Amino acid sequence: MKTLITVIVVIFLMLLGFWFYLDHRCTENVKANQLAIENAVDRAIDSVNRHNVLNHPIQRTHVFPVKEKKAAPAEKKPGNVFVDDRDGQQYKTIEVSGRVWMAQNLNFKTDNSLCFDGNEENCKKFGSFYTWNDASTSCPNGWSLPNDEEWSQLINYYGGILEAGKELKIGGSSDFNVLMAGFHDKGGAYDKKDVSSYYWSATEQNENYASFKGIYKNVDNVGTYTYTKADAFSVRCIKD
Repeated sequence: MKTLITVIVVIFLMLLGFWFYLDHRCTENVKANQLAIENAVDRAIDSVNRHNVLNHPIQRTHVFPVKEKKAAPAEKKPGNVFVDDRDGQQYKTIEVSGRVWMAQNLNFKTDNSLCFDGNEENCKKFGSFYTWNDASTSCPNGWSLPNDEEWSQLINYYGGILEAGKELKIGGSSDFNVLMAGFHDKGGAYDKKDVSSYYWSATEQNENYASFKGIYKNVDNVGTYTYTKADAFSVRCIKD
């Protein structure tokens, strides 16, 4: 009888161990499948965003401001210039609804800033490119990276999201003077120079994604989009 009980206990323990083994393997497989799905989704988001945002500037804004009646041109003060005491560079400025914006792209050199195609002459003309993390700390003291609300105030002043691009581009009524600077992809490629320009917003979406603005040579809309913080875009600073 004792032998039979012992055999039954051994068989039970073996079955229990086998069950735990299968359960552990099943859990590992589920986690692996979930990770594969998450990676596939991330790649799909990047692919769709790149296709729709960078190649086809369709309005996909996260902010839907009410289109205001276009106001009278902002008061212009000729010769408004800010001097960055970190490196002595000068930036034209404009004042819109009581807020002072840089009217040129930031070109302060950091350890991670980039020039289009690695050519310093492009930085002199278009300013530097910054990842989102770098952009968040690159503005001079007393200035900061504008958030979505601040961008929307500027965009609304110049006719709203469907029209403001025309006024914000070089030659427009705003003197904001956006040049088509292009961008730097996290994979290492430069693209879209003379076609479009992209500006970081301080507004985060999550740990890996943040908002940015797209302004295009051939259309008048301005879009608020979400993209990976690892890409490098242009920066305009707003006075605190």
